[in-house]
Amino acid sequence: MATPCPWCLEPLPRSGEPLVHCPRCTKSLTDDDGRELRAIDLRFLLLKDAQEAQFSRFLSIGTAVAAAVALVVPLAHFGAAVLIPLMVICHLVAVRFFLIREAGRYVGPARRFFSRWITRLSFLWVGSVGYGFSVFPVVGAAPAAATFAGLTWLVHNYALWSLEREKDRMPLARWEKAVLVLLAVATVATLIVVAVLTVAVGWSLAQFVEYVGN
Repeated sequence: MATPCPWCLEPLPRSGEPLVHCPRCTKSLTDDDGRELRAIDLRFLLLKDAQEAQFSRFLSIGTAVAAAVALVVPLAHFGAAVLIPLMVICHLVAVRFFLIREAGRYVGPARRFFSRWITRLSFLWVGSVGYGFSVFPVVGAAPAAATFAGLTWLVHNYALWSLEREKDRMPLARWEKAVLVLLAVATVATLIVVAVLTVAVGWSLAQFVEYVGN
């Protein structure tokens, strides 16, 4: 994939020597210090202002929707086991596409990878617990709304923080690496425990059926 010009966003031609000016818009491709000029260097403030404005609208509408859905969850009885994970997934998808999508386009591959997986695993753990309170009639709406607002606020601020560090050419923070490792290990360990328990319960039921049959 060709690198775009930070000014006109047209793909730059591949060449052996680094380009100094864009052949299409003729603007400089380096900053005053001679470093490569990137689109984020020119658009950071616009991206930040746009996301801040979108955050206010997204939060007000989404919190009300989350509370309304939480009021319906207890009525679904066993269907709550499907509705709660669906709330987590829908919230994650909505945040990605309607709030932080543009910010994610202007960070490097490593930062984008960490940002995506920290966000996904945070939704898995925090969202599952917070939205899980929706099983309680009426009162469960408050934790669901708080979960939506809290997760949205965290992801919004993390995206803007990552964007600013990318603009300043700063590396990934140590805490980002530690958080991702911790969440990944906890997720894998939980999956292993669930798999072992599932096998154990299945084996116990098989033994019980066999015993009753005899």
